Amino acid sequence: MRRTGGRFKLDLMEISGSLGDLATFLPLAIGLIVVNGVNATSLFLSAGFAYIAAGLYYGLPMPVQPLKATSAIAIAMAVGPEEISAAAFSMGVLFLLLSLFDLKRIFGRIFTRPVVRGIQLGLGILLVKSGWKAVFGGGGHAIAGMAGSPVLYGVAVAVVCAGIILLSRKSRRYPAALVVTVFGLLLGLLERPFSGASSLSLGWIRPEWSIPLGADIYTVLVVLLLPQIPLTFANSVAATAETSRRYFGEDARRVTIRSLAASLGGANLLAGLIGGMPVCHGSGGLTAHYRFGARGGGANLFIGGLFIALALLFGRSIPDLFGLLPLSILGVLLIYVGFEHALLIADVLEDSRELAVTASIGLITLVTGNLAIAFMVGIALNEIGGKLFRKDVCRKTAWEKSS
Repeated sequence: MRRTGGRFKLDLMEISGSLGDLATFLPLAIGLIVVNGVNATSLFLSAGFAYIAAGLYYGLPMPVQPLKATSAIAIAMAVGPEEISAAAFSMGVLFLLLSLFDLKRIFGRIFTRPVVRGIQLGLGILLVKSGWKAVFGGGGHAIAGMAGSPVLYGVAVAVVCAGIILLSRKSRRYPAALVVTVFGLLLGLLERPFSGASSLSLGWIRPEWSIPLGADIYTVLVVLLLPQIPLTFANSVAATAETSRRYFGEDARRVTIRSLAASLGGANLLAGLIGGMPVCHGSGGLTAHYRFGARGGGANLFIGGLFIALALLFGRSIPDLFGLLPLSILGVLLIYVGFEHALLIADVLEDSRELAVTASIGLITLVTGNLAIAFMVGIALNEIGGKLFRKDVCRKTAWEKSS
């Protein structure tokens, strides 16, 4: 359903693009369901509605992703579902309040072009690292009776999928993400022809509407949200607004700092009320949808509708359904998206000072694996560099038309 002059069109490229961010979405979503006991129906239902709302408003393939730091910490610490709902609710309230203010004026000195490019580079590096671990960490399932270790099988699957992506990434007849996803599901069924199919059954888990007031406040605010908030504003709001303009130009006029904060806030408020997971937008997800073929809001309507259908029809079986996908396939998708996202730094390559700031953020992210630390160091370097060279800190590209 490509939006052109107010029209929507659904084609294979939009469908392929809609699936492009599954590699980021699924591992954390399934982890929250399996490890933390988050209601699978609530999770996919709230994410589906958020996707559809974003597609209708922006008319672009706006991603809806798990809050990465919050989700990873929650899974690692086995935090309960009530605390996760409370984190989503609190994030929703915070960003709805932030959307009422002139965020460009407040944060304009922080999110400059080299800093935003550094965030994009750092996120690309993290995506590539995650994908590499998925491919070479034994993430492929071993087909019954097939010789060789699971690691070698995973690498073999990854090589085949990489070839599919390279050969079909611009094909309108055989879109890459769609072909790879179908290929992965077929592999999963071949590996587990009986257990894979028999574990799927109709049925949903009834969501419970409530304000999560009984959650542990320290866990919610300090453990889950404090590490996430600066990353959310940097990547999900500032970098996403800028990335949207890079890809869509004037068609991204509705993608502003305020509107992203508001839509992010509304999506989290809904997730918190029905027991879903905390979500964000994310410039990496936007690149994933775009590079795999999505150009309009129709991609959101498709993936959002798919999530809602899965939530209502297969809520009890969602982990088993997506468990059919070999992890190495998700890894290849992450690696491809990571490289494409890192290429967004092209416009700072001619300015040595800006490139130094951008590269520093990327390098620190590579070494520490912590984008928040890299982000803070990048801000300091950008300010110091501007004073040493007696130049105004660059702000134009990162914030123009993004209030």
